[in-house]
Amino acid sequence: MNFAAGTAAFQASNVDVEDYHDVVNALMDGPEVDAEVSWDIRWSHPMGRTKIRDAQNGFVGDFVQNVAQIAWAGQTDTATFVSDPASTSVNEFSLLAHERNGVFFS
Repeated sequence: MNFAAGTAAFQASNVDVEDYHDVVNALMDGPEVDAEVSWDIRWSHPMGRTKIRDAQNGFVGDFVQNVAQIAWAGQTDTATFVSDPASTSVNEFSLLAHERNGVFFS
């Protein structure tokens, strides 16, 4: 992450997950299938910056609005899912942020 430039990247490969098929089954801890997922997310092209300070509640935030693009893939023993290339992503809204609320800092 280069916050000053408004850019970042987050990549992961072959992360083990449990595929529950749907949210209700996951919430019920129903049957699952072992799966792996991989992703490549890139944030770039900063469009604006905003700083928020709320001394009364101890919140401080520095935000960079930008463009994010992602490519994603997942597989089980019987199925493979692959997104379109990251270059075809349609970005509605994305931010990079540094914030502190008095207890946590990210």
